[in-house]
Amino acid sequence: MLDATRPPTGPVAVPRAAGGTEGSRRRRLRTVALLLAVALVSGVAGGVVGGGATRDRGLFGGNSAGWAGGRDAAATTAPGAAGAPAGLAGGQLQQVLGAVLPAVVKVEARTDTGKATGSGVVFAEGGYVLTNAHVVDGARSIGVTLSTSEPLRARFVGRDLTYDLAVLRVRRTGLAVAKVGRSADLRVGDAAVVVGSPFGFQSSVTTGIVSALHRVVKVPGGEGGREDRELVDAIQTDAAINPGNSGGVLVNGAGEVVGISTAIATNGNSEANAGVGFAIPIDAAMQVATALVARTPVKVPYLGADLDTDVSPEDTKRFRLGNRAGALVSAVRPGSPAATTGLRRGDLVVQFGPQPVATSDQLTVALRRSQIGVPLQVTVVRKGRQLVMRVTPANQPGR
Repeated sequence: MLDATRPPTGPVAVPRAAGGTEGSRRRRLRTVALLLAVALVSGVAGGVVGGGATRDRGLFGGNSAGWAGGRDAAATTAPGAAGAPAGLAGGQLQQVLGAVLPAVVKVEARTDTGKATGSGVVFAEGGYVLTNAHVVDGARSIGVTLSTSEPLRARFVGRDLTYDLAVLRVRRTGLAVAKVGRSADLRVGDAAVVVGSPFGFQSSVTTGIVSALHRVVKVPGGEGGREDRELVDAIQTDAAINPGNSGGVLVNGAGEVVGISTAIATNGNSEANAGVGFAIPIDAAMQVATALVARTPVKVPYLGADLDTDVSPEDTKRFRLGNRAGALVSAVRPGSPAATTGLRRGDLVVQFGPQPVATSDQLTVALRRSQIGVPLQVTVVRKGRQLVMRVTPANQPGR
């Protein structure tokens, strides 16, 4: 049996200050306005609708400003490169699909209580398949169905819950391997194609554009005692993502995989596509996948500073922030890099290394992209004065 717990068994209403138990924590990290339903469909024996009847559906939550905008100011809003298509003509789309469809698979995980259906992609020679960790959560056995409809048994290789990624392996040579692109090259407005198995319908294709970049999403842990976690630096797209697309691919106009489909935003009344879906950037996903295959630890940069997502007028006056925008430190954890550096509650971080910071989400993304053990400059405003410090990100505790 895999070392995993079962996913939540129904809609979960996430309180505004998720994870907080006192009033002083009401604005810590990613409070909730919308629900983000995990793009996972599950089934129970004897009940099948479109390849998998609904059983277990986890929920994600966005931040207090509403996650299609507001405080997600880190999202890139500049137009795409000159000539980048907002959509794909029929001939070009056929070429894209010819490159990616053979490498996308359906994933079925049998648990103690039913069957979960998601998607995956063959990303390396040797039968290695990348999918979401929540797709195979609690699985006793895992099956993969190739694009040719051939079913295969899959072996669990490893997973990382912070990134919500897992690697499987099948015993088959000569499999088509997806061409991997660079998510760092994406621009808002670029063409986007989603391929996966929504509602169990394998090799389904939807198209759209890249709607935004660098989103930060709170992922409640749900049942089983799992801790909340964040989907950091996510790609937002309007290409339809539905339950069952989890672990499938987001592809650019050149037929290259640039993301792993993971979540959809809903208003809580439905768990189907509403034109706001999210994918893990392939640049980060491939680093995690490579580490899982090599059986080496997946490292996550850590600062140890909690951030407020809502800077109130009282905060502005109390900490003498003036009209400056940035990431407000609400707490510093003892012994952390932030504490060693001298960061304090009430500091407003306005630059992290080379990255200007206007919101807490921007600092979260900049930290995730930093290198562990490599010092960088941090600029803060403290009681009206600007200070420059040096901080060295560490590996996240417990990893």
